[in-house]
Amino acid sequence: MGLKLFRIFAGGYTPDYTKLADNGYKTSSVLGKRLITVVNQNQGFGRITGTTKKLSVNYSPVPVCLFRKDNRLLLWETKSKPDGSYSFRNVAVGLECFVVAFDPNNQYNAVIQDKITPYDGRVG
Repeated sequence: MGLKLFRIFAGGYTPDYTKLADNGYKTSSVLGKRLITVVNQNQGFGRITGTTKKLSVNYSPVPVCLFRKDNRLLLWETKSKPDGSYSFRNVAVGLECFVVAFDPNNQYNAVIQDKITPYDGRVG
């Protein structure tokens, strides 16, 4: 099964869905749905979430990196949100990973969380 996107309407433009349908286009006006593409074996529907803390208090913004455990390949990078939370999407379910968080003020060493496997992000 393949999915091909021809047009995405944004920026205040309102398409004429009737005219598009008359011309043979299949349309969807569903907003808020995110598309996840699987390009290689590292990607999928998995998700990893966590919180960055400093001395037991939520700490942000902190650079956080996700690595594949078996070959130490960097998969994703992000920064924690203002509440200290972070999330990685589009990770293969069952892939063993580790997460490294860096103190942006260089007061503490990097923190590593090891042997993490993504949960299926489609379920919860």
